[in-house]
Amino acid sequence: MNPDLIVGIFSAAFGVAYAVMSWNLPDASIGNPMAPKYFPLGVGVLAVILAIMLIVRGVGRGTVASKKKAPDKGYWVLIVGLIVCCLVYAFILEKIGFIISTIIFLLGMLFLVNGVKGWLANIITAVIYSVGVWYIFEKVFQLSLP
Repeated sequence: MNPDLIVGIFSAAFGVAYAVMSWNLPDASIGNPMAPKYFPLGVGVLAVILAIMLIVRGVGRGTVASKKKAPDKGYWVLIVGLIVCCLVYAFILEKIGFIISTIIFLLGMLFLVNGVKGWLANIITAVIYSVGVWYIFEKVFQLSLP
């Protein structure tokens, strides 16, 4: 079976479950009672739409022939590295704050994925993204980040 088809089916099921659970969120006590449901419902619907697109793509490609080739060991380094980055991020977020910990997290992930060749782009991306997200949440949404 095509991997796109498998992932699409599981993603569609997850998206439907997410949307149903979002619909069951409690109503807001003040203002628009549906307000807490809009964003999660949108995420669920978007997940289902993208999953359907992936399923259509998988059906269009048909089955993929097995090549009897061992998977590249570099994938394991990438998977373990990304898990370590996430664990470190979860550990340091409260201790050193959002901006610095997010920059460290993104730098770790970007260097794992892009390598050292794109070091300047990695640093610029990590700093701009971290400061940009902080600004949006702190100044625009007026939500405090750690």
